[in-house]
Amino acid sequence: DGTPDGTPLAYDFTTSYPSNGAPTLALLLTGAVPAGHQAFAMGDRTAVPPYAYAQQRITVNDMAPILRASWLRGVSALPNSFAHESYIDELAHAAGVDPVAYRLRHLPDERAADLVRATAAKAGWLPHTTPQGQAPQGDWLNGQGFAYARYIHSKFPGFGAAWAAWVADVQVNRITGEVQVRRVVVGQDAGLMVNPKGVEQQVHGNVLQTTSRALKERLDIDPVTRTPASREWGSYPILNFREVPVVEVLLLPRPGEAPLGVGESASVPGTAAIANAIFDATGVRLRAPPFTPEVVRAALQAHAGQAPEGSTAATGAAGAASPAWARAPAAPPAAIATTAAPQPNQADPQRRRKPVWAMAAALASGGLGLGAALLGLRATVAPAIAPVSLNHAHTYTAALVDRGRQLAAIGNCVACHTADGGAPNAGGRPLHTPFGTVYSSNLTPDAATGMGRWSFSAFQRAMREGVSRDGHHLYPAFPYTAFTQTTDDDLQALYAWLMVQPPVAQAVPDSTLRFPFNQRALLAGWNARTLQTGPVAPAAQRSALWNRGAYLVNGLGHCGACHTPRDALGAERSASAYLAGAMADGWEAPPLGALRHGPLPWTEAAMRQYLTRGHHAEHGVAGGPMAAVVQGLAGAAPDDIAAMAHYLVALQGPAPAPQADAKILVRQAAAQPGLLPGPTQRLFESACGACHHDGDGPQLLGLNQPLALNTTLHSSRPDNLLRTILDGIQRPAFVEIGHMPAFRHALDDRQIAELAAWMRQRYAPSQPAWADLPAAVARTRLLRNSD
Repeated sequence: DGTPDGTPLAYDFTTSYPSNGAPTLALLLTGAVPAGHQAFAMGDRTAVPPYAYAQQRITVNDMAPILRASWLRGVSALPNSFAHESYIDELAHAAGVDPVAYRLRHLPDERAADLVRATAAKAGWLPHTTPQGQAPQGDWLNGQGFAYARYIHSKFPGFGAAWAAWVADVQVNRITGEVQVRRVVVGQDAGLMVNPKGVEQQVHGNVLQTTSRALKERLDIDPVTRTPASREWGSYPILNFREVPVVEVLLLPRPGEAPLGVGESASVPGTAAIANAIFDATGVRLRAPPFTPEVVRAALQAHAGQAPEGSTAATGAAGAASPAWARAPAAPPAAIATTAAPQPNQADPQRRRKPVWAMAAALASGGLGLGAALLGLRATVAPAIAPVSLNHAHTYTAALVDRGRQLAAIGNCVACHTADGGAPNAGGRPLHTPFGTVYSSNLTPDAATGMGRWSFSAFQRAMREGVSRDGHHLYPAFPYTAFTQTTDDDLQALYAWLMVQPPVAQAVPDSTLRFPFNQRALLAGWNARTLQTGPVAPAAQRSALWNRGAYLVNGLGHCGACHTPRDALGAERSASAYLAGAMADGWEAPPLGALRHGPLPWTEAAMRQYLTRGHHAEHGVAGGPMAAVVQGLAGAAPDDIAAMAHYLVALQGPAPAPQADAKILVRQAAAQPGLLPGPTQRLFESACGACHHDGDGPQLLGLNQPLALNTTLHSSRPDNLLRTILDGIQRPAFVEIGHMPAFRHALDDRQIAELAAWMRQRYAPSQPAWADLPAAVARTRLLRNSD
């Protein structure tokens, strides 16, 4: 029972824990320990819940360690926290309150509350009061679970303690019951971190160990001794890093404290977080691990009131807590891409909107594709192209291969087709979209997992039509809609370069897109509506340099993929808002045409420097996803970069009469009236002023770019500035740019909003103030850094 707002009235908890403090029969008989009742505090290091219940009774039954299955089990901490965290999660859903918000409501330890908030923010926690019930990706249901624990290393209440929190993202197969942990974010607070990197590695290992136990470990009882059978480390299945593909660790810095001890404490909330995520995905509350496919499948069938397994296929959970997809039709599909609102701008000078008859054909093709998908038919748009077995080592000239390398630099192939820490072009990099995640393919000439069996014809078809060698559609996250413009000669050079790279045997994960976006058959209709195949004829009235630049920008360079807004079906609005600016991965890709940002127009020299060195004093520094782009462009042919710069600058139209030069604009921004000194200015001077100053002072950590000329501060959106303040520049495009520290954990939302508003007023006085900065800061803080 509880209060009307969902607060429980009392909490009664009993646990049994084998510890070294419990006397054995031999110790009692020999008098080594006195007979009688003794209170040992070892067992209640996690027995006492971390939440403030008005009335609570905690009973700890201490017992001899002979009953303990393994000294590495942590048999008190994990079960106790599993009970506490499962129960409070259940209370939150019963009260109709977001599970994280409910915990914070009952968590009196402010240090713990800080960790809970920080971990949820890093994980991009989406508040919800009922199981998410996302539309299944085929048979897979998605869920997200939270759990927290304070683990005490010494006698309760103890000095040595660690605070830990988990957010687990899982997928549950509603047919087989299989559970996959796709991402884990672990927050750890244990005082001073003497070796943070070592702690992160230890936490990674704990995540795998805990997840393995939660999903695969069974406790077997010996039929003779009636005690748990020994199953030490290595005797039960252990997950590997591919089975938990993303593990992120958040360490709260406590430099003023002594180290409080880290280690297994990071694993304590894990099982509960996974169980809560399973509930979020299915509406089924599992009260005892392990969450094996058999256990989950039986629970799903029981919850749905189905016949026993074998009589009919399980279709998922139902009932009061069943997900929305089991109760009602799914919501209409979201837009294929999140974009900025289209702005008036010139159309793509080379591409035009398809005629009405093509749109009708697209709808018909899409309808046929959807029918095929629903009937379970294999969707191909062309027959498979026969595999080849060729030795390319001596097939191509060095000049052709080098030309291919330069073209690959313009296409930025390596950046998208290389996973973090992986081999170049071996694929596996996740490309996050509003409707799921696509993993880049292996471009190396490995015969089994890469393109080693691809002929040039197969490669050409993929680049022109978005169709793989075996005939299936490629998702347009691979920008074949732009690559289709590439000429045969350039495709041949690019193919030659790819085929002489070192082969890497690496399979990539399957894409995880929501229904109906995971139905490749629908792409036939999308292509009929959107794709215009083949190269574009040069514009007769334009120079050869302009035409070459247009060819590279709109083709291999695929600049429109980020800088052109998209319509509701994810197609670029090239006919109405060509290169007008859009949002990509939470960053603003600014307009490249007439609607440029910044007080000064681009010159060709400035554009060439920016494209190859990632910075220019009159415009700023390439950050976010653009940093990887300019790293790639540095390897392109200088003539091609010059052509791209010429074309992009030409989009601005005739150069306006100069109103002021760069130095005058910097002085005007510094001398503006009405900007009085105050706490925000002092905050800027202490946090930013050492590197960002108007004078010719020292360059401490990199370039001192004039902020009064920075395009980010003159943008209509604060997103890029806020992301840079929060996450700094951890991976600059080039060393000369320098690193910028992150202020995510040093400044709170109010300080960042005030700092951004002050910088806008100080360095872009001609621009209006940004609206609702506090909301923008809160939204931006939830984004994962992609720099």
